[in-house]
Amino acid sequence: MSLMESLRPGIRPRKATPDETRAVARTLAAAFFDDPVIGWAWTDPERRREILPDFFALWVVGCMEYGEVYTTRDLAGAALWMPPHVQEAFDERSDEFAADVERVTSEFAPAVMELLTLLDDHHPHEPHFYLPIMGTRPEHQGHGIGAALLDTVLEQCDRKEMPAYLEATSTRNQALYARHGFHTIGELPLPGGPALHAMWRSPAGHRPTGP
Repeated sequence: MSLMESLRPGIRPRKATPDETRAVARTLAAAFFDDPVIGWAWTDPERRREILPDFFALWVVGCMEYGEVYTTRDLAGAALWMPPHVQEAFDERSDEFAADVERVTSEFAPAVMELLTLLDDHHPHEPHFYLPIMGTRPEHQGHGIGAALLDTVLEQCDRKEMPAYLEATSTRNQALYARHGFHTIGELPLPGGPALHAMWRSPAGHRPTGP
């Protein structure tokens, strides 16, 4: 059975359009509101609720520029991907992006920048597809949306014989990614907080390796 054949009936991921940027950002804000890593960085729930849509909008805009924002018909879930060439372009604009993050995250900027620096310091150098963010609205979780969003791009990875990389923010997410061929290559602990799980996936037909 191929990846696409394994998708649940009725879930057909598609590329989001620029006019859906805010809607996709709101979906991701809802998906990550109770995430342990997000809770570590944004300690005040009310301010977290206010800030997260703007924070995720920065990521959506960045990935939208290269047509790598995937969602579903009802915008119940979303996945933001960066192909190898996009990551290089994104790195060149890192200072500009950091300034936008600091502006949007306000009083939580020091913690958020510490989180992003941790991810950047441990990011693999080998060419790969990168999944920085994927989430499903809480009321739609457990129905195969995440799996469908993953499979849409992982099929491309297999076809192009390109590995994929991500950082899981919870054990539940880690289990989902493991079922799709990712294996944990390291733990990225936050000071006084949870650890992220760095995960790598070799293309189908290749022996699992790490960067």
